[in-house]
Amino acid sequence: MKQSKLSTGKRLTKPILFGTLLVGLATAFFNRHLFMEDLADLREQERSRNEAKRLEVMERRKRLIDEVAEKKGAGDRVTR
Repeated sequence: MKQSKLSTGKRLTKPILFGTLLVGLATAFFNRHLFMEDLADLREQERSRNEAKRLEVMERRKRLIDEVAEKKGAGDRVTR
């Protein structure tokens, strides 16, 4: 059938569906980039938290090692 004999609704169906598809793809593409930026920020925050925890654990271990060394040194002095 020729386009001129179709109803207005039928003539506009394909362009509207195609436009909707394009808008949906553009929105998904745009949101993907925003999501990836947010994900990078979250990863950076997680890295900094893990680094802070690691430094805290290292300081605690060093302090315990120093305390054990002091006790061992004090024990040697007492027994002499």
